[in-house]
Amino acid sequence: RKVVFYATDAIFHTAGDGKLAGIIKANEGRCGLTGNKYSRSLDEDYPSIGQLNDILIKQKIIPIFAVTTKMQNLYTELSNQLTQLSQVGRLDEESETVTDLIKEQLNAIVSRTKLNPQAPSGVTVEVTPKCNDKIGQEVDGAGCKGVRKGENVVFDVNFRVDECVEGENKYNFNIDVPGIAALPVEIEMICSCACENNETEIERNSATCDERGDLICGACECKNNTYGSRCECDRGKNVNADKCKNPKSGLICSGENNGMCICGQCECIPPSKKGYKRWGAYCECSNYECKRNTDYEICSNNGYCNCGKCECDKAPNGASQVVKYTGDDCGCPISNSTCKKEESDVLCSGNGECECGKCLCKKEHYGQFCDICQDCGPLDCSKYTECVKCVYLAEAPQCNCSHPVDVSAGDRVDTSKLGRHKQCVPIDDPKNEGCSIIYYLHYKDKGTSQQPELTHIYIDRKPDCPSAPNIIAIVAGVIGGILGIGILLLVIWKIVTHFVDKREYEKFLEERSKAKWNSGLSPLYKEPMTKYTNPLYTAANPKI
Repeated sequence: RKVVFYATDAIFHTAGDGKLAGIIKANEGRCGLTGNKYSRSLDEDYPSIGQLNDILIKQKIIPIFAVTTKMQNLYTELSNQLTQLSQVGRLDEESETVTDLIKEQLNAIVSRTKLNPQAPSGVTVEVTPKCNDKIGQEVDGAGCKGVRKGENVVFDVNFRVDECVEGENKYNFNIDVPGIAALPVEIEMICSCACENNETEIERNSATCDERGDLICGACECKNNTYGSRCECDRGKNVNADKCKNPKSGLICSGENNGMCICGQCECIPPSKKGYKRWGAYCECSNYECKRNTDYEICSNNGYCNCGKCECDKAPNGASQVVKYTGDDCGCPISNSTCKKEESDVLCSGNGECECGKCLCKKEHYGQFCDICQDCGPLDCSKYTECVKCVYLAEAPQCNCSHPVDVSAGDRVDTSKLGRHKQCVPIDDPKNEGCSIIYYLHYKDKGTSQQPELTHIYIDRKPDCPSAPNIIAIVAGVIGGILGIGILLLVIWKIVTHFVDKREYEKFLEERSKAKWNSGLSPLYKEPMTKYTNPLYTAANPKI
């Protein structure tokens, strides 16, 4: 076997990508090496996947793609499109895994066997491997995996010719066994038999054919949309539907979207997404209905989905692999190396527990290895209190500061220009009772993988002292408050009395408008004047 080991962390190019550089000439599929360098990169476009597959088959080369985790899905799709046997392995960051990867993938190749028919147009070849429970079946159903030395694998191969043309009834092609050999196949079609043309030998509506077909040359030729060896089945009808019911779910063929019951047998509907498969007596199995991780990757892209369960001892493409992960979704690495720093053998730096390949840190610790602590690492203010007091008292030459960073004291530290810093809890000022010393730790952030680096300690030379109370301001405030409250109460009282008086006045006007007054004189009223007539009074100009 010829094996090519291809390691990369980048995507691959295919036909059409060269147009971005103005290269429109198609790749000729010929070797373009000159002095171990490819010399046609500016003349010809990239080869297509079909060209790559043809060359691999002709040269009997089995490729192994060793790629990083991000590229694994892409190259798995490429491997699925190649009819030639191929393997995709994940390349870890540790360099020593390269040799292990090569051994692992070579073992997987040796333990796989499949047939690749190179049938011409007009001929359809169906390959069905007879894989037992121990060795399992390939994802594409064209081969077996996990085959051990000395085991035999039987393949059923069915040939179907779409049309028989007199004079063009011979077909010659190969069925390749990838990386091993090619089996030559020669098909010669007999377009007609003597019994087909002899009406006396044809039994019309034969009882052998359930009276729904003609018995010709010992075989049933079915009519009226029927099929089967004895024309016992109707297309499109759920005959013997009970035989198609999934005993677990009770659904026919596990649901109408998964399969159709045809003549008592389930015919699975191929999923629309490329690479997805469905199989089983009741179409109950698939390679995509398994638990997924938070990135929605099937079996965390670490295992193979087989009929609803993740098999962590197999790669996503179904090939055998060394078990590195466990769990229902193959998301937990078996090794706890991801919880250890390179220079240490202590799990999670002793500050947490390793679960499913990740550190669960204790309180106040964080980081990938729980080795970072905001208040107990380099930024632990309690480590520097004595040094800060000493420098603050201007006794720097005699100060015993064990930390290797600069300490400086100034009248006032401008925190806006300080950058990343932490203000520590003020400490008592030994020179001024009741005052405190304020100091800051300036540091460089190293991210979540390393402790922050302390670079400088800044001290405020001016102590933080509580100011004396302002008696005048307090008295003025109290007096002002009392006056303000009094004025406010007067204003409120005036507003209330105004509305009360207004309401009473309106009430008075309303009652006066309703009163009725009599316009006659009072019976008790008497005129203040009385008129008397003198009887002796005569009219004017009396006669004497």
